Amino acid sequence: MKNALKAVPWKRLYRIGKPFWVSEKRMSAILHLVAVLGLLSTNAWVMVYMNSTAGHFMTAIEQRNDADFRYYLMMSALLILAVTPLQVFYGYLRTRLALMWRNWLTSSLFNGYFVNNAYYKLLRNKDVDNPDQRMTQDVDSFCNSSVGLFISILDAIVNVCMMFGVLWAISPLLTGGVIAYSIVGSLIVVWIGSRLVSLQFQQSKTEADLRFGLAEVRREAEAIAFYRGEEISKRQSNGRLGKVIETLLTVAGVYRNIQLFTTPFNMLVGLIPAAVMAPIYFQGDIPFGTITMATMAFAAIFNGATLLIGQFGGITNYAAVINRLGSFIESLDAAGVEQLPPGKYIEVHDGDTITFDKATVITPDLAKVLVKELDISVPPGHSLLITGPDGAGKTALLRVVAGMWNSGSGRLIRPPSAQLMFLTQNPYLPPTTLREAICYPGIDVCPDDERILQVLRMVNLSDVVERAEGLDTVQNWRDTLSLSQQQRLSIARIIQQNPRYVVIDEATSALEAEAEHLFYSLLRTLGTTIVSVGNGMTLAKYHTQVLELNADGTWKSYPASSYKPREFK
Repeated sequence: MKNALKAVPWKRLYRIGKPFWVSEKRMSAILHLVAVLGLLSTNAWVMVYMNSTAGHFMTAIEQRNDADFRYYLMMSALLILAVTPLQVFYGYLRTRLALMWRNWLTSSLFNGYFVNNAYYKLLRNKDVDNPDQRMTQDVDSFCNSSVGLFISILDAIVNVCMMFGVLWAISPLLTGGVIAYSIVGSLIVVWIGSRLVSLQFQQSKTEADLRFGLAEVRREAEAIAFYRGEEISKRQSNGRLGKVIETLLTVAGVYRNIQLFTTPFNMLVGLIPAAVMAPIYFQGDIPFGTITMATMAFAAIFNGATLLIGQFGGITNYAAVINRLGSFIESLDAAGVEQLPPGKYIEVHDGDTITFDKATVITPDLAKVLVKELDISVPPGHSLLITGPDGAGKTALLRVVAGMWNSGSGRLIRPPSAQLMFLTQNPYLPPTTLREAICYPGIDVCPDDERILQVLRMVNLSDVVERAEGLDTVQNWRDTLSLSQQQRLSIARIIQQNPRYVVIDEATSALEAEAEHLFYSLLRTLGTTIVSVGNGMTLAKYHTQVLELNADGTWKSYPASSYKPREFK
C-alpha cells in the first residue's frame, strides 16, 4: 500500500490533527484512547483462546468424544458472552472519541471563520468552495476516519502478531504463504485503484456544488418566480446533477475493477489452509481440529495484513477530505494575515471622526483604482452623503470604513467598532425572535417589552408584534416582512442601540419620502454622525456635506446647502 500511503497528505494531516491532541481536551481524549486500546488488546487475547477452543471443539466432533464436545461447546458459548461487551464498548468509545474530536475541531474552525472577517474574505478565494460543507460534513468524515483507521490498523497489528505465533506453530509454510498472498493482493489493488484519490475529491466538490445550487434556488425562489427563470434554474441543476452522476459512474467503474479482483481473491482464503493442511491430516500427523485452527489463524492474519485493501476506498476518501480541510485551514490562516505589500494598504487608526487622509481605494485584487487620494472628514454630529454613478466606489468606501477592505494607500481614522453601526439596502435578518431582531447583534442586552414596543411604534411596525405571535417567537423575517418593513426594522435597531455613528448604504430605498424624512430627522435629534450612500435626489438635504465620486477615481466635495442633486447614468 506504499502508493496509497503516499497519496495521504501527511503535512496537512499533521496540521489538522495535532491541535486537538495538545488542546485542553487532550487528557479526556487520551483516556478514551487508552480505554479503547485496552479493550482491543483484551479482545485479541480472547480471540486467541477462542481459536484454540474451536480447534478442540472440532477435534471432539471428529473423534466422537461426547465429554470433550460438551465441555468445549460450553466454553465457546461462555467466550462469546465474554467478548460481546468488549466489542460493544470498544465501538462505543471509538464513537465517543470521534465525536469529541469533531466537536472541538468544528468549534475551532468556527473561531477562525468568524474572526477578522475571514468568512467575507474567503468569498474572493475561488479555491475554497462550500466552506459550510468543509466545517461540518468534511470534519465529521475526517474525525471518524482518523479514529477508525488508526484503531483498525492497531487492531490489525495486534491480531496479526497474536495469530502469527499460532499459525507458525502449526505450519511455517502456511505462515509465509499468507504473508506473500497478502502483499501481492495489496499491490494489485493499489494499481487498480490509483485514480480514486482524485475522483473522491472531485465527488465531494460536485456533490457540494449540487447542494449549494439547490439551496440558492430556495433562497432566491421569489426572484426566480418573478423573472420566470425556472427553466434556467432547472438546466443549471441538471447540469450539476450530471457532473455528480458522471463522477460517481467513474468511481463505480474503478470499484467494479477492484471487486473483480478482490472477490475471488478473498474467497480463496478459505481454501488455501485446507489445501495445505489436508494432506498432513490424511497422513495422520495432525488431528482434524488443527485444520480449523489453521483456517481461523490464516483468515485473521490475512484480514489484518490486507486491512488496507478493505479500507482502500476509505483511505482515498480520507485523503480527499484531508486536502479539503487542509486547504480550508490554510485559507483561514491566510485570511488572518496581512497579505498586501507595504504601501498597498490603508492604515487605519481609531479616533472620534471618520476621516480619509489622502486615501486611495483599490479593489482587493489590486486591479483597479476606485477612489484617488480622498481627503475628507466627518466631525461628530455632522453628516456626509456619498453619491456618484454606479461603479465609482461608493460602497467600496463603506467597506473600508467597516474594515472589510484595506487595499490602497493613505490613512483612515474611524471610531471604534462598538460606536459604529451599518445599515444596508437588504438588511440582515436571521431567523430569530422579534426582540432579538431589534437588538441584533447585541442580543444579550435587550430592553424590556415596553421599550421595544415604543421603538416599533416609532418606525410604524406596531402591527408586526401580533403577526409575529409576540416578541419571543422565532420567525423567518425575510419571508414575513416586505423590504420596506425590513428596512424599518433595521432602523428600529438604530433607535434602540443609539450608536454615535451610523453608516447607511441605500438603506431607505424602499421607504416612502415621509418615512425617510422622519428617520433622518430622528438621527439628527439623537446627535448621530451619519455617512450615507445613495443617488436619491432628496438625500442631500439631510446631510451637511456631499462627496461626489466619478468613474475615473476623481472626486469633489460640496456643502450640502449648495449641492445641486443630479441623476447619474
